Amino acid sequence: NDRFFRMQTTSRSVRAFNCVGVRVSSYLGTLSTHGFFLRGVVQIMNAPNQYFASTDPVHRIYTLGGGIVQSGISADFNFTTAPAEVVLLNGNASNPFYRSGVQFVLVGSYPGAKDSWDSLGWSHASLAVPVPEGSSWSTDGFVGVNDHDFPVLNIPQNTNLRPMDMMGFYLGIYASSSAALVSYILPSHISPTLATPNHAYSPLYNFYDPDTYLSVACLVYSGDTYLLNEARKLVELSGTGILSSGQIPHHYENDTPIYVAISGATQTGPNLFWSAAAMLYAHTSGNTTWLKEMLPTVEKAMDFVINLYDPNMKLIKAPGPLWIDVFKRANYTTDTNAFCVHVLTELAAVEALFGNQNKQQQYLQLASSISEGINAHLWRGDHYITQLNPDGTYKDFVDYDSNLLVTAFNIAPANRTTALLKRVDGGKCTHARATYVSEIFYDAANCYLNNTGDSAVTMGRIGWVDALTRKNINDLTMFNEVLYTPILKDLITYTWLYERYTCQGTMTHNNYYIEYPEYIVIVQREVLYGIQVRLDSVTVDPIENRPFRYITGDIDITYSPTEVRFVFPPVGFPRRLHVGQLLPSSPYKIISHDGIVVHTDEQGHVEVDSLWLDGEGGVHMMA
Repeated sequence: NDRFFRMQTTSRSVRAFNCVGVRVSSYLGTLSTHGFFLRGVVQIMNAPNQYFASTDPVHRIYTLGGGIVQSGISADFNFTTAPAEVVLLNGNASNPFYRSGVQFVLVGSYPGAKDSWDSLGWSHASLAVPVPEGSSWSTDGFVGVNDHDFPVLNIPQNTNLRPMDMMGFYLGIYASSSAALVSYILPSHISPTLATPNHAYSPLYNFYDPDTYLSVACLVYSGDTYLLNEARKLVELSGTGILSSGQIPHHYENDTPIYVAISGATQTGPNLFWSAAAMLYAHTSGNTTWLKEMLPTVEKAMDFVINLYDPNMKLIKAPGPLWIDVFKRANYTTDTNAFCVHVLTELAAVEALFGNQNKQQQYLQLASSISEGINAHLWRGDHYITQLNPDGTYKDFVDYDSNLLVTAFNIAPANRTTALLKRVDGGKCTHARATYVSEIFYDAANCYLNNTGDSAVTMGRIGWVDALTRKNINDLTMFNEVLYTPILKDLITYTWLYERYTCQGTMTHNNYYIEYPEYIVIVQREVLYGIQVRLDSVTVDPIENRPFRYITGDIDITYSPTEVRFVFPPVGFPRRLHVGQLLPSSPYKIISHDGIVVHTDEQGHVEVDSLWLDGEGGVHMMA
């Protein structure tokens, strides 16, 4: 039943000879080739140039693709003793021999260009490498095999998730999110698509409106230390591009920071989502030292947005949209103000962590004031409007994204949430897939560059705040049957998904786009399992009380309504613990902490203000 085997090779020359090289090779039928090197990540499929040679220390190589529709055996190589040179292989449909693979070079060296995809091949090498009699070579490593499209060497043996959930988790991370990293060639860069063989949007990378935020979340939720490091670099690069005004780059054109969207809009999203990404990385990794060093940059980035605050209206006056760059939204917009409340609240918690009480109170007060402003000025009947203008006029497309941002972060009162969701859920296209943009079509006059490409589609980012909203109101049916499972099934079936869906539920725009696969990983963690690991607190509050064991990296959570066990990354100080979906109004004994007895409330929640969660044994709680 093992998912992998150990592969050791030993070769010896029985006589002296000259050769092109000595290689151990694997030729495979899967479509996509992936290499994790010390220098960074490389990925490609349908390569016209089929060789990628590298002498950089290699961490992992795997191949996969393409789903149930076109099945193959995925292979995963991890090294105990790595060869000095490896050659990644990838072919296109005209290659009858293989579509992907790897060569471990024991003697000699690839004759063509290194560190880029090359077409020369070994046939152009000369017999110039002398091999003495009795020479020997060894390799040692592990090979994982899988009839689904994700590598298996990192899957914990004791994890206990539903098979579909586990498949979605690893597909989202290794077939899409990590595969979009281009950090071998462009350090600290990520594309919104895979190389097939080219990246859509190339040479543009690291969009924080919010694509790269979603990527950082997906990479840190993987628990893979290599990908955690890649996530940190994604945050750091855009942080180095901050202007004296505090503006964060919208994206990069190769190595050049760009501060406006492709549409020409100046968005608030890059500053808000970059700040959120920095804090999320620190919380999930437990890296307090890094966060303390990064905090002045986060504060500066948030000041760029705070400087747009109008104290008379208690609202941010935005220069453009938050996260849909082609939509003409400006002035007192619901989208920017709603997400700003969330990020300010997160920043206040970080300031408290470092004892900065004055800043903590400043950010909390501002978040509270903006919440008041949203509810005082932007509500119309049964929903929040798109924008209010300084002259009192307003624009209203009944934006599903903006309204769900308000409900996701608990800004709307309960009665308004009920009315709003009735309006949103009544839309013809709202849940063609998670989730449609607006009730009213954004025509050319209301789009930058007259680009209506995002006016009649769904987006994973909107699905995310939709899913958080359903978590807040405990709507398991809507989350599971409408928002989560249909996209999960698409991902398992096709391995890679398109950028958007139409009103008819048909995939559209760019293929091999990573937003929807990342959406699955994120809502699985934050909603399905309800896991939030922070420097100041830990929450395990699944949307349903089905038992599970969730293991990623340093996190090991075993949950049932009557017994829970948690192991978390150490931080060196006590944290608040919140657990939900337990037995209502019941006593629980924290066995790991001298048998402390705590009591759940009527909804089955329990919270302990200050508990030492570090340590190998973690926390053990029983009814």
